[in-house]
Amino acid sequence: LAVERISKDPSLDLGHRLDYVVLGEECETPRALLRFIDFGKLSSAFIGPLNPGFCELATLLGENWNKAIFSWMCVNYRLDSTTHHPTFARTLPSPAQVLFTVMKHFSWAHVGIIASNDDIWRDSANKLASALRSQGLPVGIVTSIHRGEKGIEDTWNEIKEVDGIRIIVLCMHSVLIGGEEQATLLTKALEMGLADGRYVFIPYDTLLYSLPYQNNSFNIFDDDTKLQEAYDAVLTITLESGERTFYEAFREAKESGEIIRDLEATQVSPLFGTIYDAIYFMAMAIDSARRNGARVSGCNIAEHTKNFSFPGFNNWIQTDNCGKRMSNYVILDTDGRGNQLFPTHLLDMASDSVKSLAWAIHFPNGAPPKPDSSCWFDPDVLCNGG
Repeated sequence: LAVERISKDPSLDLGHRLDYVVLGEECETPRALLRFIDFGKLSSAFIGPLNPGFCELATLLGENWNKAIFSWMCVNYRLDSTTHHPTFARTLPSPAQVLFTVMKHFSWAHVGIIASNDDIWRDSANKLASALRSQGLPVGIVTSIHRGEKGIEDTWNEIKEVDGIRIIVLCMHSVLIGGEEQATLLTKALEMGLADGRYVFIPYDTLLYSLPYQNNSFNIFDDDTKLQEAYDAVLTITLESGERTFYEAFREAKESGEIIRDLEATQVSPLFGTIYDAIYFMAMAIDSARRNGARVSGCNIAEHTKNFSFPGFNNWIQTDNCGKRMSNYVILDTDGRGNQLFPTHLLDMASDSVKSLAWAIHFPNGAPPKPDSSCWFDPDVLCNGG
């Protein structure tokens, strides 16, 4: 869909016909990297990779091939140095930066991370931990879900043993788009009395796309009151939609005949929109490089991601004069009873600010987890003692 729309966009001058090939990425990190090495001759630029575990190595290969890598998934903080990684460009703000902004606003510094057992999620968890630690935050534990019901109980017991944790980040598929593992994990937390407000659970994957919440009911809560109750302890952070939600934009593309697959919008992951935006983002960078008289190479494409704006799949996309995407995020919460999510705060990533909205957060016990010392968020002060 993105490539077809780019080819018909009269405002873009790419100098070449844009085509795509879907490069299958192995699930296991070492095999995924080996497979990536074979892609060098297949593409002029890359949208990906999906697995943060080999982002740095893939970027080094991209530099060697002089081919740009446009990523929404790479959380590796070292890649933000344009001096060291001139062919790398982010199509979304780093998930670690979004989390840091939220944690700073609420003064929740101590964090634990639980990952699904797949390499992609374990590697996401480890890279996220590194990125948060690079900002000076105390990551108390990084673990993955143990097998079986007893294993899930053991996972929560590991978390309980670590003092002071306020936030638990869940690196796995969100229950709101079919993540059964997250549903099981949250239900077990409720049964063990851990969804009582002492922790705030934050799903990681919703940071990577625009979850449609306006006028949308999440039916998964209708037949599962335990999950509904457990989700009261969850704060969902997601990209704010523009004038249309992802589902509305998908239905429009289907009604216009651009999407011919027989799929309902609710059967499609909102990650569709993120990938679409990344491809258009790359096309805008190629166009910008050509307009500035630069040769279309990996370094030049990644360099020309500054100061542009264009309509994404379901929101407007802008970058600043450093090439950083200026996105808004929302914090969503349930009322502890129904099957809808409501926006409580707006995050403006251009200014790293958080603004309260009309809805207040509904905490399970009526009060948020205790705040941590502000020294954790001050780069000039060393935290010690309590």
